[in-house]
Amino acid sequence: MSQNATSLTRQQVLTSLSQIIGLPLTAAGRAADMRTFQFGTLRAVARGSIGDFALHVQCPWRIEGPDGIVTGRMDLWEPAEEDSPFDEDWDYEKSPNLQDTRLERWLAEHESALVVETIDADEFGGASIGLGQDFVLRIFPAGTRGEDWRLFRPKSGLPHLIISGGAVESDDDEGRNITNGGS
Repeated sequence: MSQNATSLTRQQVLTSLSQIIGLPLTAAGRAADMRTFQFGTLRAVARGSIGDFALHVQCPWRIEGPDGIVTGRMDLWEPAEEDSPFDEDWDYEKSPNLQDTRLERWLAEHESALVVETIDADEFGGASIGLGQDFVLRIFPAGTRGEDWRLFRPKSGLPHLIISGGAVESDDDEGRNITNGGS
């Protein structure tokens, strides 16, 4: 990827993420191993609730805080109980896992303080979302293929910002995404 392409990726990520500055992180969910974060006012839909913006993350991520890592992608495959005996039948979907447990507790403890204050991005589709109380959600693509993450306005019909293989991917046949014709 050329330097111009990587600079463009960074700029598109910054432009898109700037839309969530000032919005609260209002919910987190999961579909298989994809973590979802909702920003802004929640509204009810058929199978739960959605925010003004949704962030779906399939690449490595973590939430950092003043005391270290709160949780991250790899905690999904760890049992919630620290001293759990090895169980070859343990399944993160059926049994409590460390990621879900820690994220749920963190959201409950810091609910009113988790407003997006800053954003940053790198040339490879990575992003940092600075939240209140010195918490940061970091997203870092770590492969050359496949969807890393996306930011979009649920139920709006507007194009999504999609990062795949560390670069911006077009959301539709016309090559639009949330930064060049979707907002």
